[in-house]
Amino acid sequence: MDQDMWLAIIIIIIIIIIIIIIIIIIAQGMFGQHSQGHGGIIGVSCAAPGMGLDDPYIFSPDAEYVDLLLNPERYTGYKGPDAWKIWNSIYEENCFKPQNVKRPLASGRGVCVEKRAFYRLISGLHASINIHLSARYLLQDTWSEKRWGPNVTEFQQRFDEVLTRGEGPRRLKNLYFLYLIELRALSKVLPFFERPGFQLYTGNESQDAEMKHLLLEILHLAKSFPLHFDENSFFAGNKKEAAKLKEEFRLHFKNISKIMDCVGCFKCRLWGKLQTQGLGTALKILFSENLIEKIPESGPSYGFQLTRQEIVALFNAFGRVSTSVKELENFRNILKNMQ
Repeated sequence: MDQDMWLAIIIIIIIIIIIIIIIIIIAQGMFGQHSQGHGGIIGVSCAAPGMGLDDPYIFSPDAEYVDLLLNPERYTGYKGPDAWKIWNSIYEENCFKPQNVKRPLASGRGVCVEKRAFYRLISGLHASINIHLSARYLLQDTWSEKRWGPNVTEFQQRFDEVLTRGEGPRRLKNLYFLYLIELRALSKVLPFFERPGFQLYTGNESQDAEMKHLLLEILHLAKSFPLHFDENSFFAGNKKEAAKLKEEFRLHFKNISKIMDCVGCFKCRLWGKLQTQGLGTALKILFSENLIEKIPESGPSYGFQLTRQEIVALFNAFGRVSTSVKELENFRNILKNMQ
C-alpha cells in the first residue's frame, strides 16, 4: 500500500471516530458543566484574557458555552479589511522574524529551526481554516433554502500557485506540517489516557467505557502511523535557551488567542480560539514528553495534566485539520474533473 493511500485511510478512520466521540460527548454534556445538555467552547470579549497552552480563565463569569454541532465551522461572510487585520496582527506580533523584516518570511530565513516551525504552524492553521471556509461555502441563500458546498473559485484564490504567486503550495505544505505535529502529539499522549484511573464522564455510566475505548482506538491508530514528525531536533541545544524559547512559544499562543478575542464574527472567533488552543495543547504534550513517560500506571499524574478544556480542544482541533486534508483531496478531484 503506497504512502498516499495509507494517509487517506488513516485520515478517514480518525475523522469517523472523532465525529462519533464528539457527538456522544456533546449529547451527554461533557463539554460544558453549566450547559443544558449541550457543550461547547468559551467566547469572551476583546478585553478578556486569552487562552494559550494553559488558561486560568476558562471559568470566567464572561465564559459562554456553545453547542459545537449547532455552530459548525463554515463560511460566514467575515472577510475584507477586518479579517485581514486579525491575521496581520497574528503574523506581525507572534511569528518570529528578523527585526528589519516587515512581514514574516515564508522561508524563515534568519531564524532558528524552532522559530521557523512556529511560523509554519500558524500558516498551516490559517490554511486549514481557509479550506474549511472554501469547502462549506454558502452557495445559495434564498428564503426557501440555504445550500452549502465547495467553492472552487474561493479555494483557487487562496491556494492556486499562479493566483497566489507561489504562496499557495507553501501554505498547503504547512497544513501537512501542522497535521503531522498534532498527529505526533496524539501518539505521545497515549500513556496519559491509558491509565486505569483516567475516565471520561459523559453523564451516562454505560457509555463511559465505550467512550474511553474509542478514544484509545484513535490514539493507537495515531501511534501506528509510520511517518511521524520527529521533534527531537527541537530545543536540543542549551537548556537555558531552550526553556526561554518554550516560554516564548507559550506567550505567543496566549497572545494569538487574545487577538482572536477581537474577531467580530462569533463563529470565526469560536473556532479560531478552539483550534488555537488545540494546537497549543499539542505543543504542550510534545514539550512534556519526559513528564508523560514518568506517569505512573495508577494514582494521580502530578507531573503532567490536561484540563477538560484542553482535551476537548485537542481532539476538535485535530478533527478540523484532518477534515482539511480530506477536503483538500476533494478539491483536487473537482479541479481534475474540470480540466
